[in-house]
Parts: sequence; structure tokens; C-alpha cells
Amino acid sequence: MTSRTTGILVGASLFAFALFSSCGGMNGKGGSDSMAIKEALEKAFAKEDNTNEIIVGTGGYKINIPKNMAVSRELNDEASLQYANTSEELYIIVIDEPKTDFIKAYSDKDLDPSLSKYDDKLTPEKNYRIVQMESMAAKMTLRGEPTVKKQTINGLDAEVVDFVGNVEGVVEDIYYKLAFVEGTKNIYMVMTWTLASMKNDNNKEMDQMIQSFKLSE
Repeated sequence: MTSRTTGILVGASLFAFALFSSCGGMNGKGGSDSMAIKEALEKAFAKEDNTNEIIVGTGGYKINIPKNMAVSRELNDEASLQYANTSEELYIIVIDEPKTDFIKAYSDKDLDPSLSKYDDKLTPEKNYRIVQMESMAAKMTLRGEPTVKKQTINGLDAEVVDFVGNVEGVVEDIYYKLAFVEGTKNIYMVMTWTLASMKNDNNKEMDQMIQSFKLSE
């Protein structure tokens, strides 16, 4: 249940917009010209699709990742998905496991007493969030209490957590935004991060990746 994150640097993202062609002036011809102008303006300000939909068959999910992020193999050994942009410094991983395996492991009577035992009064997703957050808190210094918000992400029960922490060996504080999602068979942790000083620059993309998560089965 451990998490391992590395390579925390950050930059700003640039978004491209679609160009539009002229559609002629307003010459009093009525509704047809007005409609043509409206359609042209809608195209003019429509943002290009700057993401790729990544399907992870082994995990039974799909997620939209910005095209300027590349596959990584160095962020977390347990992750089924790892992407990074080392020039713009944006990172994401997804960790998933079968609900039955997680429940069994944390319901074991011989479970390490330092770990939180599975609480039957809570959902699997809430139990998973508690376990993973405890693991992370043990490996870093948190800057205040994490914010936890209950959400529904593409029909799935989820909780989105954000917080700032300091990891040994990294000079600057890190801003994390995570989603703990309950699927039909698996439970998931979608974790994004950047430097705390660049939160405002990258928060939108972090949120868009999290909100795009959905089951592929």
C-alpha cells in the first residue's frame, strides 16, 4: 500500500486555440447570415482537443491525458499508469487493486496494529482513502489538514483530496490532488502533483485529468 513519488518540478501549460475564417459582414440578409456568424464564432473560440484517451485494460479504466505528457516508468512501482511532463513539470499516476483483495488484507486479524483495520461501516473507497492517506502522511510532512470532498466522477462514487506536503530531499513543498474512486470490481487512486508554488498554473489540468476518469468495462 505504499506510494513512491519522484521528480517534482513544474512549469506552465500552454493551450492552443482553433483558428477561424471570415464569414462575411453583417449585410442585412437575415437569419442565415446570423447563423453563419454564430457558427463561425463558436469554431473560432473552440479549444483544440489537447488530450489523448488512455485505456488501461488491466485496470478496467480509461482517462484523458494531455498530449504533452509522456509515459513514465519511474514514478511509482505499483502504478498501472504513469505520465509526466518533465519540462512543464506535471505528474500523474493511477494505482488500482481488486476490492475483495483490499478488504481481505485489511480485515485480517493479524494485520499490523499500526495500520487502520477495515471498517465495515465505511465504503471500500473511504477505507482505501484512509489507508493510502495514512501511508503518505507517514512519508512526508503535511502542511495543514487535507481537504476531502465527496464527488461523483462519471457515475462513480469518489472522494477528491488536496493538500500540500514536504517530501524529504525536495526543497519546495508539493501540491497534491488525488481522487479515490470505487469501481465495480476495483478501487482506484488517481494522484496528480506539482510544486505548491505552481498550484494555480497546473490545478486546472490536474482536475481535468481526474474528472475524465471512467471505467472502460
